[in-house]
Amino acid sequence: MELKNIESLLEKYEEGQTSLQEEAQLKHYFTTETVAPHLEVYRSLFTYFVSDKQLSYQRPLPATRRNSNKYRWFASAAVVTIMFTAFMTLTSKDEFIKLSNEEQFAYNETLKAFDLISNQMHKGAAPLNALNMISTSFEQGQQNVVFLEEFNNSTNKIFNIK
Repeated sequence: MELKNIESLLEKYEEGQTSLQEEAQLKHYFTTETVAPHLEVYRSLFTYFVSDKQLSYQRPLPATRRNSNKYRWFASAAVVTIMFTAFMTLTSKDEFIKLSNEEQFAYNETLKAFDLISNQMHKGAAPLNALNMISTSFEQGQQNVVFLEEFNNSTNKIFNIK
């Protein structure tokens, strides 16, 4: 009768429907010396739970945090950097407004010159793209030649051709 009860409790345990009292009955059964042979596989599971309760961690955990000051310094540096960037951005706009008409004209002409130089450099780089494409095609051709040489060597070995 007890064996059928244990088997039904095991089925409930596998489905996760046992109460704490029923689990205590299972632990008690599997920690005793006589366990049915077909239920022997469950013994290690329940004896582990019992032996695990007896273990305790003896070494105390350190309660101090060492890296808290480092993060404070990083946070402070980030705030200073953001404030400096905001200050420089706001003052540079004010300085541009304070420039005379001649200085603003020279600044705008310089920007136009840089834009022209940039466009000319992009036009000059376009033929280089064609050379790059030719170079990659040449490299692929070299790889194909190497493959054909390996194929030729293999066929010569197979057919014993000198």
